[in-house]
Amino acid sequence: MKKINNIPNKLKFLTHAKDIGLSYSALWYGLLTAGLLWIGLVGAGTLLVLISSKGNIYSMTDLLQLVTWSTFFLGGFIAAYKAGFKGWLHGLWVGLFLGFFSVIFLLEIVPSIIAWQQVLFQWVAAALLGTSGGMVGYRVLMARKDRRGYSFKEAKKERFFELDRSK
Repeated sequence: MKKINNIPNKLKFLTHAKDIGLSYSALWYGLLTAGLLWIGLVGAGTLLVLISSKGNIYSMTDLLQLVTWSTFFLGGFIAAYKAGFKGWLHGLWVGLFLGFFSVIFLLEIVPSIIAWQQVLFQWVAAALLGTSGGMVGYRVLMARKDRRGYSFKEAKKERFFELDRSK
């Protein structure tokens, strides 16, 4: 009988797979954050439009498109920032998944109005915005790490070595 005593190490590939260049936990974090952000922004925008227009809403497609594309970018940004490596790849995967979910949402809401060109355009836009968000997120993370500089221990070691060279 085989012992199952080290389950966390056997399931580690489900959360972090640097072999293939992805951090699954960062992908999930980006997807969930973008999804919750989309729900919150669409809800807040709907309330704002309802209050400001006194109940007469004719079209909210522009608001919905702006919020959707912003969440594609921010989802890729957050996933790459959380992963800390290969920002473009994390952003691409988040964009593809979010694009897939948005295409399914569009096809479920208005299946007769949506043309296949719009579906393809939405998915390509999601991939491009997610990838660009991932690249920006990685650059922001690297710039933030560069700004921090040395820790106190590293600065102390560097000063010590400078004193040794002067002998």
